[in-house]
Amino acid sequence: MSKHVLCYVMIELKRTKYLAVIDPFIHDGGIIKVLSGIRRCGKSTIMKQIADDARNSGDVSIVYLDLDEDIYENVTTPELLRSVIEESFSGSEKKKYLFIDEVQNVEGFETVVESYRKKDVSVFITGSNSYLLSSELTTKLTGRYIEFRILPFSFSEVEEYRRQNNIPINVQSDFTDYLIYGGMPKRFDYPAVSAQERYVFAILEEIIKKDILKRGNVRNRELLERLIAFISSIPSQEISIDSITDFVSKQDSPTKKDTVRKYLNEIFSSNIASKCMMYDVMGKKVLKIHYKSYLADLALHTFVSGKKDKLDYGMLIENVVYNELISRGYSVLVGRKGKAEIDFVVSDGMRKAYVQVAYLMPDSEVVKREEEPLLAMRDGFPKYIISMDPLTLSNNGIKRLNLVNDFLLGDGFVL
Repeated sequence: MSKHVLCYVMIELKRTKYLAVIDPFIHDGGIIKVLSGIRRCGKSTIMKQIADDARNSGDVSIVYLDLDEDIYENVTTPELLRSVIEESFSGSEKKKYLFIDEVQNVEGFETVVESYRKKDVSVFITGSNSYLLSSELTTKLTGRYIEFRILPFSFSEVEEYRRQNNIPINVQSDFTDYLIYGGMPKRFDYPAVSAQERYVFAILEEIIKKDILKRGNVRNRELLERLIAFISSIPSQEISIDSITDFVSKQDSPTKKDTVRKYLNEIFSSNIASKCMMYDVMGKKVLKIHYKSYLADLALHTFVSGKKDKLDYGMLIENVVYNELISRGYSVLVGRKGKAEIDFVVSDGMRKAYVQVAYLMPDSEVVKREEEPLLAMRDGFPKYIISMDPLTLSNNGIKRLNLVNDFLLGDGFVL
């Protein structure tokens, strides 16, 4: 059997949603721009598109370093990094732009990027591990950096990608495909599902080696992989350290809760999944030990969890809504009011909205169950129910949106 994998060469998608948000900061040397997100989600592509825009803006000097490339394998200290940058700029007096991909490969990089910020160099950095924004970095750069959280393709980006590459569009089947196989940009180059699966596992292997094991806080790779599979199997679910510890202890030898907690923190720090903290809407405070988990890309659920023949569409749809809200730049929390739960409390810093997510609402009992937590909120902010139902009618001050047409592809959601 041939080992070759059929791969198409596609036209690169301009990530206009992110570029529009980043654009006001491109020429600002006073702010370090941080692009964070899971490996292979498109951070490097976006940064290269920004570099192209800067290059087209006039007579400028641009240095672009990808520290994952073999040529920079020995660039492991701030001194070596600074030397490479200085040699690349080579005394230019033009407006300078510095782009560093996977900057966390150099321990102590923050002193270097801060020194160039002080020289009014417009600095962009990317990283696949949230330790990029560790307490040390945030302490040193407080008020002098801005983070842009990058995710794989949203569904609207998938459809735009198809249009640009002359791929036939069928919104219904395209969304089903997206729900199952996710939006990692490169996966669309591989038409065969088996090739996409191999690609996802290759990304996961890279994450495990470079973003988790390399840090030295994880010694038991087998336990790590079991926890990744477990997290991948329960998107949109509340995380209980006790129940997960019981689960892995039954599967393997007894495991301490502190070990499980530490390994989970490494998984979340690698951006495989995100924590969505719970928020007491009456006390107006974040419940620091309670959170739900949402995957960066649903291909992880399909391929890594081992449940690709037993997909829970309710969980997947909620995960899609969460990622879409994050990609639009909103702050998202899970709402709690007594025993009632509101799927998402969404805010832009000034305004907010309450959101319930349901797969389908076939009868009045389901409608009542979804509406009750929203009706309990009487502060005047918008309330939404997002589902796959085709009919979208407002009821009791609650606006119902079709997930695909009104929310993902339309403009029905506003704060």
